[in-house]
Amino acid sequence: MTPRRLPEEFLLGCATAAHQVEGGIDNDWSRWVADHPEAISGGGDAVIAIDHYNRYREDLEQLGAMHHNAHRFSVEWARVEPEPGTFDQQALAHYADVVRTCRRNRMEPVVTLQHFTLPVWLSEAGGFAATDAPIRFARYAAACVEALGDMVTWWVTINEPTVVAVLGHLEGLWPPGERSLRRTLAALRGLLRMHAAAAQAITTISNHHGRRAQVSIAHHERRLVPRNPASPVDRAVAKVPDFLFNRWFLRSCIEGRVLGPVGHGEVVPGLAGSLTYLGLNHYTSEAVSLDLGAPGMLFARHEAVPGLPLSSAGWAIDAGALRRALTDLSEECGLPILITENGVADDHDELRPAYLRDHLDAVADAIDAGIDVRGYLYWTAWDNFEWAEGYTKRFGLFSVDRETQERMAKPSAALFAEICRTREVPAAT
Repeated sequence: MTPRRLPEEFLLGCATAAHQVEGGIDNDWSRWVADHPEAISGGGDAVIAIDHYNRYREDLEQLGAMHHNAHRFSVEWARVEPEPGTFDQQALAHYADVVRTCRRNRMEPVVTLQHFTLPVWLSEAGGFAATDAPIRFARYAAACVEALGDMVTWWVTINEPTVVAVLGHLEGLWPPGERSLRRTLAALRGLLRMHAAAAQAITTISNHHGRRAQVSIAHHERRLVPRNPASPVDRAVAKVPDFLFNRWFLRSCIEGRVLGPVGHGEVVPGLAGSLTYLGLNHYTSEAVSLDLGAPGMLFARHEAVPGLPLSSAGWAIDAGALRRALTDLSEECGLPILITENGVADDHDELRPAYLRDHLDAVADAIDAGIDVRGYLYWTAWDNFEWAEGYTKRFGLFSVDRETQERMAKPSAALFAEICRTREVPAAT
């Protein structure tokens, strides 16, 4: 076995999200956690998080010193627009300096505009389903592009739109805590229109200034496969949720219409052509079987795919699934792909070294097969607030002492740094 070579221009780095690392944010998630502390595993909140808002310069310098050449982060909408129509220039200046710091440390910035959280004023007005959510989101996107756009090429409008709709409106695990299929479909329609409006704003302003902008969502590919492939019942029960979760949003973007069963084919202005690349978040696949006691979940039971090793989160580890996702999405969308998230929850850094090698090896396989993969962003740089999982799931290359905020590199951080430095994926030993 010999090391696998990655292209010289290939982007390698980490991905983060504002609410999970920054601290000091008043948004729908901070209000939700304050009102529902029991909803967070192990307790905890993101009031301080890992204080990245104040420590971003040294944090990014540390990643740059480890040869990362890209970094994905999100702008917090609630900071930039704390009241409807009021844009905080100091907040925009902060994020502009985050971009400059990335550039100063030779890292390509990948900027996400909405990573699960909403300003309280929009959440209280109906959230994603609010009638004016698309135009509000477009105005916020425009403010960000005007402030950051001369330094940013790669934009992500919305992170994992199907995830935020399902967990917040169908399963009730995230704000606003609803368990309604009707509200889930309304949120999905709203998210589709929000993406289209923001993509138009990014493209229009970038073109006006003579800049080149790459625009996408961060699509979460979590393939839902029949638990028993030989069972026609399992195959049938997996088909609808797999389409809704993994294909509906992308196909609607490609066709420019609100496809069924969420809509009736309504044309959305600016939706067709709104993806110039595909951001791909991939962690695992799930096995699906019939559960007559779960009508709210479309009678589907979800569990880890049998026979595969599990992460600390109980997710099946399968690098081949990433390879299959790259192949299928390339064929379906015909777009360059940037892996915007891929990572493993690992309490003791025992799984992560092999996980990195195997998944980057799968990426190298895809590139060798002619698939246009532009980069790989590991989730995440630092152990942080993992939404409903609190601080119980550790995805980071660095651990963080929550009392002192000291960052401590794990052995896998050195492995990833060497991959970034050499552009080579080491052979498994």
